[in-house]
Amino acid sequence: MEFKWLDDFMSLMELGNFSAAAKARHVTQSAFSRRIQALELWVGVPLFDRTSYPITLTEQGKKFVPYVENLLEMVKVTKEDFSRESLKTDNTVRIVCLHSFAVNLMPRLFRQAGSLLDGLNLALNPSVQGIDNHFQALLDNSNDILFAYNTKGMRPSFLLEDKVERCLVFKEKIIPVISPELLENHPKDSRYPYLAYSEHTFLFNVVAPLTERVGLPLEPVFETTLSESLIKMAVSGMGIAWAPLHAIEEELEQGLLVQAFAERPELAISLDIVCYRSKGANRPAVEQFWQGINEVVAQQE
Repeated sequence: MEFKWLDDFMSLMELGNFSAAAKARHVTQSAFSRRIQALELWVGVPLFDRTSYPITLTEQGKKFVPYVENLLEMVKVTKEDFSRESLKTDNTVRIVCLHSFAVNLMPRLFRQAGSLLDGLNLALNPSVQGIDNHFQALLDNSNDILFAYNTKGMRPSFLLEDKVERCLVFKEKIIPVISPELLENHPKDSRYPYLAYSEHTFLFNVVAPLTERVGLPLEPVFETTLSESLIKMAVSGMGIAWAPLHAIEEELEQGLLVQAFAERPELAISLDIVCYRSKGANRPAVEQFWQGINEVVAQQE
């Protein structure tokens, strides 16, 4: 069960209309309806009478209300307590990003920003809780900044687009790489061992359609959720992997990895990396960070 379903429940109870409640919750009506159904499945009973207009609670739904109110109050108090804890000083900027960004990209970006970020306490959270949750966290002030790829599945829904602002930070390439030893010693006319992203990861949805479309001679031998793990496996000569350039700069410079299928540039994937914040963000620390990142980007142009 997800706590956001409880807010969905209260919204539908108050508004009595799926369309209005979905709009209030910043999701599409179909997604909102699925979440209500999921809550009813979790509880085990129907909570709303959909034959009436406006929609009303069933008897089980009425009994469920005080439980929801108590749970939401507990969540609110807990969240406020720990939100205050995360903001021990008013100069804290809470940042969410992909794990590979946190390991490779953020240190470089912060170094480039230099004195522009002086005085800030940067709280970095490499999280995989789902992009919808991250955008909602910006709007409810649980986080201040979000870094993400600008591609389908990683953008805010159309209901949230006008509530956040974004800045293009980097233009990224994701390329197939292989160790020089494996490239040299691999038997001709045989399939290459393929190091893949796990199915439920973002990069799987980027890379898998490409490999399937072009019909490369690949034999899956390993999968993981982490780019760093694929990169280390590739360096060890275990196979071919698609990796973000920001994560393999040193390996390429040192000759530990080379681009696979170098004669086929169409196998490189181009993506933009963007930074988001809520338009309602008004703390000086968040404004300083935002302006600093924008100045770094301007210097690179």
